[in-house]
Amino acid sequence: MTVAASTIESPARPLGLICGLMAALIWGAWPVISKLGVGGHLDVYDVTALRFGVAGLVLLPILLRRPPRGAEWGRGLALATGAGAPYILVAIGGLQLAPAGHFGVVAPGTNIVVAILGAWLLLGDRPARQRIAGAAMVLAGILLVGWSSLTAPHEAGAGPQWLGDLMFMAGGVLWAGYTLAARRWAVEPFRAVALVSVLSAAFYLPPYVALAGLRLLEAPLSEVLVQALFQGVLVAVVALVLHTKAVELLGAARAALFPALVPAAAMLLAVPVLGEIPTTLALLGVVVVVAGMLTSMGLRLGR
Repeated sequence: MTVAASTIESPARPLGLICGLMAALIWGAWPVISKLGVGGHLDVYDVTALRFGVAGLVLLPILLRRPPRGAEWGRGLALATGAGAPYILVAIGGLQLAPAGHFGVVAPGTNIVVAILGAWLLLGDRPARQRIAGAAMVLAGILLVGWSSLTAPHEAGAGPQWLGDLMFMAGGVLWAGYTLAARRWAVEPFRAVALVSVLSAAFYLPPYVALAGLRLLEAPLSEVLVQALFQGVLVAVVALVLHTKAVELLGAARAALFPALVPAAAMLLAVPVLGEIPTTLALLGVVVVVAGMLTSMGLRLGR
């Protein structure tokens, strides 16, 4: 990898690097903070309600400014299926069985592999050999993480880790569906996130309130505020703004580096916050997945 001299000297580069790193840190922290939330007085349904309740309210003005019309309603529902409540429920459900660091490897890795295959089979975007090689490396890394789960003992009363990893894979498939749909319909990034958040809130919150009532009021205010701000503001809005700014300042090719840092960030953050010590196989899986993600992106910082 080479970095062009013009890139090094550019005054925008430091700000672009900061924005990209902060976005990767927030995305990497998501499984850690989510697992921390469901390990206290909240459950997966509460955290999902907080995410879309807050994000839906914050992003509602985007849709009010230009309301969806015609086919965009159906497209919005399809996007919300891939990146909305179903994705969050599956992902956080998996966190109750498997380490948070595994999510950071398995879900993004599965997303890349499925997105490459889907773009080829559904959109006619035949992948270059480099992308195929990268996808193969990602699969190899996921298998290493999965093997570490198969051989790991599970706590009494908890399910096996491999089941959690399978749920992470399901989440990766859902997110790949969102990615392919957004690309197929050329949806603007902020509008896509607004559609996902507002429609998820509209369809998820009524049955949640009907079944759970005011249960959130019984949880400690500190836990509710942490999850509400992190899930609904930092992840849903701030991380997207930071990543978009990084793309603007550094270019799409260079900004592609930062999402590839998410697996390592998730596993590293899980050590001090959750006390999850990764196995040697899991660490090796992270290295292989990150290398595969970078390869599949065809990253060349010198461009």
